[in-house]
Amino acid sequence: MSAISGFICLNNEKRLPAMRLREMSDLGAHRGPDATVFFTWQEATAEASASDTIKGEPIYAGLSYRHLDLGTEHFNPNILQRQGLYLLFDGAIYNAQELRAALSLDADVTDPQLILNAYQMWGDEFVNRLIGIWALVIWDSNTQRLFCSRDRFGSKPLCYLIQDQVFYFASEIKQLLPVLETKEVNAQMLWRMNKVSGMHLYQDQTPFRQIKILEPGQNLSIQRGKIQKEYYYRLNTEMFETSQLSFADAAEYYLELFRESVRLCATEPEEITCALSGGLDSTAILAILSKLKSQPISTFSTWFEDAQLDEREYIELANNSFNAQGTLLSPTAEEAWQSLLDATWYSDLPLGSGCSAQLSVFKAARKQGFKVLIGGQGSDELTAGYRHAQYRYLADLAHGRQFPQFIASLKSISKAKRPVELISIVAKSGLSLLFPESQLYRQEMKHLHFEPFSSDFLESSKDADMDALDMPETSRLSSFSYNMVYNTTLQTLLHFEDRMSAMAGMQSRSPFLDYRLVELAFSLPSSYKLDPPQGKRIHRAAIQDMVPKPILERKDKAIFGTPFTQRWMRNELKDRVYDIFTSSSFRRSGYWNLSKIMSRWQSYLNGNDKDAQMLYQVVATHIWLKTFNII
Repeated sequence: MSAISGFICLNNEKRLPAMRLREMSDLGAHRGPDATVFFTWQEATAEASASDTIKGEPIYAGLSYRHLDLGTEHFNPNILQRQGLYLLFDGAIYNAQELRAALSLDADVTDPQLILNAYQMWGDEFVNRLIGIWALVIWDSNTQRLFCSRDRFGSKPLCYLIQDQVFYFASEIKQLLPVLETKEVNAQMLWRMNKVSGMHLYQDQTPFRQIKILEPGQNLSIQRGKIQKEYYYRLNTEMFETSQLSFADAAEYYLELFRESVRLCATEPEEITCALSGGLDSTAILAILSKLKSQPISTFSTWFEDAQLDEREYIELANNSFNAQGTLLSPTAEEAWQSLLDATWYSDLPLGSGCSAQLSVFKAARKQGFKVLIGGQGSDELTAGYRHAQYRYLADLAHGRQFPQFIASLKSISKAKRPVELISIVAKSGLSLLFPESQLYRQEMKHLHFEPFSSDFLESSKDADMDALDMPETSRLSSFSYNMVYNTTLQTLLHFEDRMSAMAGMQSRSPFLDYRLVELAFSLPSSYKLDPPQGKRIHRAAIQDMVPKPILERKDKAIFGTPFTQRWMRNELKDRVYDIFTSSSFRRSGYWNLSKIMSRWQSYLNGNDKDAQMLYQVVATHIWLKTFNII
């Protein structure tokens, strides 16, 4: 975990106060609290000035790096420069040993030194050789070129702003706010993130119109004032569902890649821990880690009294099965509310309702001395673990006229569902057959959640598009899964995981996002992923000999979250929510349809949970608007 930031003037005659760099850097201090270095240039062709402090003179360009010590190496700012190259790097290179050998480098060469050597050897193409997570910036003073890159699936953040002939960049959005001349809210993005579950980010957009994010698998370069962006990596849709592997061979290969990915993530033997939910993914990670390490693995888990959020039975089974040392956490309603208030600033976005549980895990792990936590993000996106994947699968069967398989799937589903639920599944599958993904999401916006925004706000957000979700050349399930990776759920989950880990002073890693494993999963037939009513078929088969049978066979997997929406807002936090809805800042903001919100709030208090999530979104968005001084 590190914080990077900087700027470069696109006009050789322009200069900015060096203290602007300091201000941007300070806002990322939580990401890198252990060391700081600044590189500044007064002229485009001048030598760099390197220091842990900064002077007030006007400069042409500046880079700032804040370092989090993971305990593996002593930080020396010299590792960030080599023969006129200057590097800012946030992340970890998992295949460093292999790359050091390919470049004939010593075993003690650090990740930053490795990156600079790789850039010199292979140019921009070096990122294709990396396995890991990264956001990086290289200033080549020899060619006057700035190069930026973000890892394949967006685990590490990098955002930017182009304003008044200056290119600014930073790890986090908040670092760019001080230089923003006009804080203009992106109404379309704000509307999307409230109306579509899991869409807090969309392509390169953020809630601030002028601030963009470098997308996953994307490079950006600047030379002589010209800016170029390109994808160096994107999943190739032509390879979707083309694998000829038998199911048994696919499961064996999946397990081989998964084991290798966990091994690569666990590069700091004393510093690694894992989150444990009691489900398939985290238990499989724990099983592999326990084989890799000589000492017992420490795990961290959350639970709540609510039946759908209490997995202690399975957490205890997993810990006992692998001789792990477990820590159980159960944040209170008041603690969750305080997390909502505090963590919104760290998040840069309206906070998800489950983030207090996530934050409690990171904080507890950090308190016990850990700095790297391995989690299971990505598994559900790869192997059809989400309920909505089932609708797309059934739609594909109907579209392909595979009626025997369609009927067999419905029969299997009917054993576990009530008739009314079965009718709902058939109806949703029919919609998935009739409409492209963008239309399905628009229907979700229109019918699933009530409209909390005012007419004035809706007028400013009315042109919000969803066109990036349409992929006519793939099956409905593959299109859905692809969107989950790039456009909806995964990007939001990775964002919150990065921000909550940064707030706690930790780094998070996700072995399911090794690109080789992702490519394998997308290449497999849909039937390898779904066996209605259960998803994750290939994952279950691959890990069946290492995970306790009760966990492997469970059909009641709880969500990872908190009782915030279903219980706390109606009870312990009722007065706090009411205070927001009746506050002058809320009522005068111009954002909200006050009568509709209060009507739905009263219905919720009377026991109707249908609008619980949207009411939470309204609260979280209001807190975000207040936190960043927008209202």
